[in-house]
Parts: sequence; C-alpha cells; structure tokens
Amino acid sequence: MTDSPDPSLSKMRRLATGLLVVMAILFVLARSMEGTGAFWPWLKAFAEAAMVGAMADWFAVTALFRHPLGLPIPHTAIVKKEKARIGAAVASFVRKSFLTPDEVTRQWMEWKPMRRIAKHLSCPENATRRLKWMVSRLPDLLKKSDRENLARLGASGIRHGVGTVPMARILTILLKGFLKSPGRRDLISPIIGRIGKSVSDNRDWVMEEAGKATKPKKIKVVDFLSKAAASAVSGKAVEKFASQMAAASADPEHPIYDKIEEALRETAIELESGGVERWEAIKARVIVDPETVKTVQEVVDQGLRLFLESVEAFDENGTIERWSEVIAGAATRLVSDESRMEDLEDRAAKMAARFFGRYGDSAEKLVNRTVDSWEADELIARIENQVGADLQFIRVNGTLIGGFVGLLLHGVGLLVWGS
Repeated sequence: MTDSPDPSLSKMRRLATGLLVVMAILFVLARSMEGTGAFWPWLKAFAEAAMVGAMADWFAVTALFRHPLGLPIPHTAIVKKEKARIGAAVASFVRKSFLTPDEVTRQWMEWKPMRRIAKHLSCPENATRRLKWMVSRLPDLLKKSDRENLARLGASGIRHGVGTVPMARILTILLKGFLKSPGRRDLISPIIGRIGKSVSDNRDWVMEEAGKATKPKKIKVVDFLSKAAASAVSGKAVEKFASQMAAASADPEHPIYDKIEEALRETAIELESGGVERWEAIKARVIVDPETVKTVQEVVDQGLRLFLESVEAFDENGTIERWSEVIAGAATRLVSDESRMEDLEDRAAKMAARFFGRYGDSAEKLVNRTVDSWEADELIARIENQVGADLQFIRVNGTLIGGFVGLLLHGVGLLVWGS
C-alpha cells in the first residue's frame, strides 16, 4: 500500500511545469518579435536558456524514479532498478551514522531524555494522564502478544544480564551490606533453628552414619562395643547440637553468630583478593543449565501473568491516583537533585549505548529487510513524499538559473562579436 501523494509535492510539480510553459510562451513571443526592438533578443536568450535548464533538470529528477517519457534510456529509473542496493545503503547509513555507541551516547547526553521525562512527570496531572494511558493499553498489548515468546525473551535478557555482571563483586557487595545490616541476626536466627530441628528430627540417621564411620574391628565383641560407644556419643552430640541451635535461635547474642559473621567476612575478603574465577565458573555453569533456563522462563511468565492481573485492576480504589502521587513526588525529588539526575542520565546513556552496540546490526538488518519488502512503486512514492517537493524545486532553480546564464551568454556575445 503506497502513501497518498504529498500536497506540497503536487504544488511544487505544478509550479515547475508551469514555469517551463511560461518560458516556452516567452520564447515564442520573443522569437516572433525579434528585430522589432532591442529588448526581445534578451528575452529570447533568457527564455531559451531557461527552457534548456528546466528540461535538463526535469530529466535528471524524473530519471531518479522512472524512465523519462517512458523511454528505456540507460541509467534512468535508478531507484526501481537499484532498490536492493539502496535499501542496504540506507540501512548501513542509519547504522553507522546514528546507532553507534558513541553517537547514541552523544545524542542522549545532548537531548537528556531522562531529565525531560522527570520534569514532565513531576506534574501530578501529567503523571496521572500517562499512567492512565499506559494502564489502558498494556492489557490488550500483553494479551495480543505471544506470552511464551515474551517470557523466553525476558529470560534470555535476564540470563545475558547476569552473565555480564561480575559475580564475585556482587557477592562481595551483598555480603558487606548484609554484615552492616542491624537486622542481620534476625535473618540468621530462623535458619539456625531450622538446622537444629532438622538434625534432631533425623537423629537416628545421624547416629547410623556415625556408626558407619567407625573402623571395623577383627574381634566381634570389640567391634560391637566400639559401634555402640560411637552411637552413644553421637546420640549425645546430636542432642547437644540441637539444644545449642535452639538456644542460639532464641538468643541474638549467642557466640555462634560471631562465628558465622566472621566466616562471612573471610568469604568477602577472599572474594576481593581472589577466587573470582571459581565464582565466575559456577555462574557460567548455572546460567546455561537447562533447569535454570526453564526456571527463569517460568518465573518471567508468572511475573507477566501477575503483572497483567494487577494492571487490569489498577484503576480500582483510587490506585492510579495514589501511584501518580508517588511518581510525581519521586520525579520532583529527582529533578531537584542535580547530582542524582546527572548520574541517572549517564547510566541511561550507557545502557542505550550498550543496547545499540549489541543490537545495532539487527537494526540494520531490519531496515534493510523493510526497504526490500516494499514494492518499487511504494518505495518511489515514499521517497517522493519525503523529498519530492525539494527535487521539484531543483527544476524551478534550473529554469531560473538557466535563464540568467542565457542572459550572461547573450551579453558576452554582444561584447565579443557585437551581435
């Protein structure tokens, strides 16, 4: 389906053609009146050269898109013949000129879209309007989309993101943050209690394993007595361990917490000083494991389902208004904090640069395929609607410039030859 003709293109085309017709009339008039006055030779020279310029530029402009007068002249109808090459050239131009990481970063920091968005959303009315617009369209968009493919794409993005994150660094930050948290022992306490209860509930299995660990003796009586002693000792050890775990889970000042925290500190130090390769190897194995892929995809799918359900009920009980206030307040604080705003803008620019650095080739292929999928006539119509008016202006300029060149040549002729 081709675009409807641009009114400005039709207007400029009529102007250029009409100017050619006027020059032809002036030429006929000047040629007829030649010899009756000094003015007519000048007008004839102007009109004659103007027609030549107009026809030359008409031919050049027309030859870009089609055969002039339908004649198969070589190197005409260029767009139709070279559609594939033009599509590839346009795609390559867009990719190399606009979608390079450096250019994306430069344009982003010049335009500062995050600042513009924050300023816009800092107005509560704008926040409410945008939120309502999003809520009204997201459910239909998600329902029409292939949720399985969305989940697969989301899971792939998460795994790629995790793959680029330095695992040791993240673990170090998490461990240090956890060790600084005032409520860290409240988190450890139920884990300790659960461990103690698990050991107590599996007392017989622990005692049996302790008995297996005793080396067999040649004398049966001695062997029996040694296993019995090991069982008795292990039984008391299990009871003591379980009671200590129960006591520790109820007492945040229990010494076991100090030992656990010391072990975590040593782990953080180990991660900072070395051991990175081991954690990266573990991460690499986990993110490609089929079960991990399946689990992450299921989590994303369930997240999409829950998100859809929450969005559908979003306009109930004044939820939109409350969220609009939250968004407007956050945007206002962000705009007023210049350092945070600059940091956010910088991070967003880097993310955009990484995105186009990774998917720039895909964008180039998309542009190429899109142009290639258009029919030649459709492509011509699109190009003409975009630049056709300017091309027709070339015809107007050619007519006028040609006319003035004709006057110049006529004047030179009079100076040199006198006629």
